Amino acid sequence: MTEGVFSFHRMQQACRADEPAAWRHFIKNYAPLAKQLLRHYFPEQEQRGLLAQIFREARADQARLWRSFAGTNEKEFVLHFCYFLLAQGRAARGGSPETPLTPENFWAVLQEFPPLQREMLTLIFHRYSPEELSAFLQFEPETIVAIVAQAREKLAAQLGSAAGGDLERRDHDALFAAVEKQRGEACVPDKTYVRFVDGQLTWREREEVERHLENCFYCLNRFAEFREVAHFFHVLPPADDAAVAELAAALGLPGQKPRAKKLPWWQRLLGG
Repeated sequence: MTEGVFSFHRMQQACRADEPAAWRHFIKNYAPLAKQLLRHYFPEQEQRGLLAQIFREARADQARLWRSFAGTNEKEFVLHFCYFLLAQGRAARGGSPETPLTPENFWAVLQEFPPLQREMLTLIFHRYSPEELSAFLQFEPETIVAIVAQAREKLAAQLGSAAGGDLERRDHDALFAAVEKQRGEACVPDKTYVRFVDGQLTWREREEVERHLENCFYCLNRFAEFREVAHFFHVLPPADDAAVAELAAALGLPGQKPRAKKLPWWQRLLGG
């Protein structure tokens, strides 16, 4: 395949065939997202080594990352990549810090808020600031601050002294890791989140999804995380050549052959 010329589906096939050019293309497009998520969710970990480990694990066992993907498009894959990365990060860290929040007590508080505010609060407790969230949710920072204050008050009433004064700024990865295990038979497939955001659902389908999201913490969290990773995937620029080369070397990919210098037309004409 020609270096750098890949549709998503060609990249998927070529990575599964372990073609070095495809893996470099994958690194170029996904390393920035990986760096963003690792810095956010695992700031205490050594970043360069963990980043390389993520991509080594993606390639291991005949392209484990790609073989475990059952979706059909890149937007679904971005979310799949996020969960793959989170699993690897948790394994490297040896678990998640303790939190007073559980799926039950946090969901009980979320239900006291309208659906859009539930999504926003879910992401706030992923440790995003109001300013960061306003970049990809339709809330002004001031509105977010006010709603978070209400949620903090309700959680303090439920948790007592365990809530503390900085609850939304603490690491609640254990909460969301537990939520990820709660998928039920009626839960929404990832392709539906994509169609929902892209406006491809009929009104009836949209209403059914909205009703389900009102009653399912698993799907609310996954939908919120889809918005999160889709935002960063689209706004972050591709990795530069040096970053791609460093990760490619960490994966043991063969070095790229330097491009032959193109001679002036008159030298080519003379055979030189």
